[in-house]
Amino acid sequence: MSISPDITVAPEIPAAEACNQSASDPLQIEYEPLPLTGERLLAAQSMQLLIRLDRDLREARAQFNQDWFRRLMRARPKAVSRLRRRWEKISPSPPIPLGNLHRRYHANLAKYLYGS
Repeated sequence: MSISPDITVAPEIPAAEACNQSASDPLQIEYEPLPLTGERLLAAQSMQLLIRLDRDLREARAQFNQDWFRRLMRARPKAVSRLRRRWEKISPSPPIPLGNLHRRYHANLAKYLYGS
């Protein structure tokens, strides 16, 4: 096999220079996360609680476990109100609004899923 004369091979870049080039890219720089404190920590914890409840709700629906589903749906409004209360106390207020956290509910799981 022969290499055509039109093809040029790029010169190798020493490893030290390659590291310096990648460090100049802002997307490649690693930042240490700032620890959350006070109201931001409480808001983050309440958001994690709501996310876990929603994940468990999906699991309860997948398993058709009506009792588990009902218990989670009773706990969810308390978690939503806790998140809203803590979100409002954050100073300065976050630029991202919480949005609508409402979830439709019916005690009969089959009716909730299929509308029958």
